[in-house]
Amino acid sequence: MIVHSHSRPSTSLRLLCDEAAKYGIAAEACLEHTSVSVEELDDPSALHSTTDEIRAIENLVRLAPENVGLGFAVGRATHVHAFGIWGFAILTSPTLRAAIETAINYEKLSFLIAQMSLVVEDGEARLEFDTSGIPISAHRYILERHTVVSVKFIRDLLQQPDLDDFEARLVDDDTEYRAKMAKVTPLPIKVGQPVNALAFPAEILDTPLPKSDPVSLQFCLDQCKALLEKQTGALPRWSQQVRDAIIDNIGSDQQIDVVASKLAVTERTLRRRLADEGTSFRQLYIDARMAIAYELLASAGLNVETVSWRVGYAEPASFARAFAKKYGRTPGEVRKENASPSGMG
Repeated sequence: MIVHSHSRPSTSLRLLCDEAAKYGIAAEACLEHTSVSVEELDDPSALHSTTDEIRAIENLVRLAPENVGLGFAVGRATHVHAFGIWGFAILTSPTLRAAIETAINYEKLSFLIAQMSLVVEDGEARLEFDTSGIPISAHRYILERHTVVSVKFIRDLLQQPDLDDFEARLVDDDTEYRAKMAKVTPLPIKVGQPVNALAFPAEILDTPLPKSDPVSLQFCLDQCKALLEKQTGALPRWSQQVRDAIIDNIGSDQQIDVVASKLAVTERTLRRRLADEGTSFRQLYIDARMAIAYELLASAGLNVETVSWRVGYAEPASFARAFAKKYGRTPGEVRKENASPSGMG
């Protein structure tokens, strides 16, 4: 099943065109019959549809010397921090299971094309990829990319770079393709399988995640800051610094004295400077939490309890009251209004 979206960021197409260039294929040729221009590839605000991306993949597969390893190459160049608010939600998950469930819930903000599901049985976990409805010519690229991105994300989240217990399973029964892929990746690949999947031990699903990669997380937090600026505009100097400090630790309860210390001023001085700018620490704190919570609810319909935890509320009920006071609607109403039929990338 195809994950349809009209709001995919340009990153995935740019990476595709970068890989095409290695074979002397022009970006214009990759983008033929899509609605995307070459100029938009470097525009972080540019968006495209799933249909555009599938057409670009078909173009690359048709023009490349061989349809082996193209998706793996693009997947290796894809990092979780490229996903902005989606990456933030994944990186702040308490366990791998929660991270995967978040990735699935957030599929329309990711680079997924084939719908992904998590299946656990007999001590094995599988990320299964449903390619029904996707042109056959694009299957290998999409499955390669989805597989390698999934492996990278799991390794990054667990901070264990040498996990050897992964296995890719493909419906494709071409043993020659498997032999060629063995030269591209050490990942074991089985062909002629009943479903397309990435298999790994189920025991790692509920292992508490260590502190996520600080560089990737900071990139995602910067995307959250950009989101707030887009929603509310730039703030005066001290208000902006306070809001940035709040977002950097959005998942934990924060106090003004701690923020003041980070900004190298006394609590009293900070309160005075914020008052001079017509605001307060409490107001900035509420606004930052609520804006990110609204995006998490509206963009992907993440459940209220999960959103509450990610923006630093210990109790969903307290979060719901603050949210309703801010927006005049409950978190559940916002989530329901933006819900779409479901299916990492």
